Amino acid sequence: MNTKFLPTLLATFIFSSSQAIAESQEDEDLFELSLEELISMEIPDVTSVSRKKQRLMDSAAAIYVITNEDLRRSGVTSIPEALRMVPGMQVAKLNANTWSISTRGFNYIFANKLLVLIDGRTVYSPLFSGVNWDVQDTVMEDIDRIEVIRGPGAALWGANAVNGVINVITKKASDTQGNLLSAGTGTQEKAFGTYRHGGEFGETGFYRVYAKAFERDGQVDAEGKDTSDDWNMRRAGFKSEWKTTADSEMTVQGDLYEGTTRPPLRLFDQSQPLIPQMTNSFIVNGLSRDQRGGNLGAYWKRTLSETHDYSFRAIYDNYQNFDYRIAEKRDTVDFEFQHYYQFWGKHDLVWGLGYRTTWYEVENTPYMFLLEGKDSKKTELFSAFIQDDITLNEQWTFTLSSRFEHNSFTGYEVQPNARLTWKPTENRTFWTALSQAVKTPSISETALQTDGITIENSNNITYVIPIRGNPDLKSEKLTALEVGYREQFGNSFRLDITAFYNQYEDIIAYVDTTVCPDGTAALRVPSPTSGSLLNLCPIPGVVRLPTTLINGLDTRTYGLEIVADWHAKDWWKLQFTYSWLQVDASPNQSEADFLETNERIVEDLSASHTANIRSTMNLPNQWYFDFWVRYMDNLKNASIGANTSLDMRVAKKFGDGLEFSIVGQNLFRNHHREFYEPLSGMAPTETQESWYAQIRWQF
Repeated sequence: MNTKFLPTLLATFIFSSSQAIAESQEDEDLFELSLEELISMEIPDVTSVSRKKQRLMDSAAAIYVITNEDLRRSGVTSIPEALRMVPGMQVAKLNANTWSISTRGFNYIFANKLLVLIDGRTVYSPLFSGVNWDVQDTVMEDIDRIEVIRGPGAALWGANAVNGVINVITKKASDTQGNLLSAGTGTQEKAFGTYRHGGEFGETGFYRVYAKAFERDGQVDAEGKDTSDDWNMRRAGFKSEWKTTADSEMTVQGDLYEGTTRPPLRLFDQSQPLIPQMTNSFIVNGLSRDQRGGNLGAYWKRTLSETHDYSFRAIYDNYQNFDYRIAEKRDTVDFEFQHYYQFWGKHDLVWGLGYRTTWYEVENTPYMFLLEGKDSKKTELFSAFIQDDITLNEQWTFTLSSRFEHNSFTGYEVQPNARLTWKPTENRTFWTALSQAVKTPSISETALQTDGITIENSNNITYVIPIRGNPDLKSEKLTALEVGYREQFGNSFRLDITAFYNQYEDIIAYVDTTVCPDGTAALRVPSPTSGSLLNLCPIPGVVRLPTTLINGLDTRTYGLEIVADWHAKDWWKLQFTYSWLQVDASPNQSEADFLETNERIVEDLSASHTANIRSTMNLPNQWYFDFWVRYMDNLKNASIGANTSLDMRVAKKFGDGLEFSIVGQNLFRNHHREFYEPLSGMAPTETQESWYAQIRWQF
């Protein structure tokens, strides 16, 4: 396929189609609605800010919603790629199936200050305080919306909801009746397919079942040559709901999945000759990483009135990762109770209780192993939260909330929050929030030893940096101040602006230690470059510097996030987003080495400026044309310059249920690197320009 020819063809097509629009408006249902009605339809209610249904316009938080329509029109095929739409959310691929995703700073593979939920199931891993994004998937057509809170959500959602909450909410089974068949192929998306069937049972029951699989091509190296990180996954699941009584409903759902990838690794193997490894820059290709798992959840809710309900949720989750660096098996059981009640006409009270326990089994390797000879670990989390929305008058609302937790790492944690909302008119909202949140240490930060994974080269010297967990780590603490403004102007324009200032204390950083990975004492020797004394664990040919973790940095971040929606015509919608971020870090201790290096890393992890322009056009005769331009400023720590990407989608519907589309992604350059970091042991590959064709049939 001559991919260079397609943009020209599409541009010609759009120009001619736009001319046709001026002459003829087709009889699509949406065209019969006013712009005000269209805008109202496209601003969904949200539930993540207050754990109850409320208008997005009234929410006292920096919340952004990715709708089902956004997912379909953008052409994304995964949840991580969809998050690129969110203002201030920085998404970058290290290889074909590994993403770095964060907001408001600290963007790296182990980004650990975002809480991610899928239908109430937390997918945050206590092993490394992050998310295995490559296994977070479902039928994209069944996602109702993705609510993203930028900023702390810990008062309601708990520890680790520090810089944001991502809440993926799928449709009810009653909304996915009938059959869906979706399939496609392309240059990067080699083959993918989904089948879903929805039906009824009994007098009040609905269900759906699905199966999904994909095969994705690997990315390329800097010379454009294919790498071995091809990726395939298979997944199946179900969701059902039914009335248990006249005022209560039960939902049960579950998924099973498995898949394989072979990301290029960057490892130092002490048992192999050094010279060949150095010649190959320590790159190891062809090692499989297999993953499988499943989950089962039940949710029961009784609704006594519009202002009084209570619910109970129980979830079991299993995850197994067979990695060359470390193999792990994780089982998690999660229980949660919530009660909502309005009293005295002015107080909306939500409170709840929770308990979560996780069992880990780890197969230790020379690259990663649990300290003290252990191969398993159990963690527990007890929690309670309460929130009161107090309506002061028709214009002012004051919200107080807090969460109280006891975890296996740091014991008791309290995370309060206060929000104030002023609505001088129905379409204008000002809000401010003062919040505290904590990020608790993870298993890898407190009980894991790594060796041969972190490799740096400087002045023709190879440094191998083992990192030893520290069981005495404290939680990282955040105090955040946010101010927001949201307004809908007439029938065609909507603006959402948020400014924030975050003050972090006790950010975890690596520093030198006198203990080698095998527990022996390090040697004290002069530095080969500066002459100062270093701790060294001797290995011929490399400089092996043992390190451990401490709460060694304080950091402040501040910035601005803007969303502007413009309905230029009743058939043409544009969205512009922009974010600016500044990060300043400083050591809070003077006696430890490497803290200045940590300071520089934290300040340079994230891009200062990001922006999106998205356009969706409903053309005559059920043709659709969409494009999406993304900009990300340079990533200094990864040595990656600023880059701009273009995605385009052309679709044609036949009747109500059949749609054919062609999608182009990353069209400005043949290939480019998006991210790099040395801590994961994975080598970077480069994202390619790609095309795929898809047919979607609902019947």
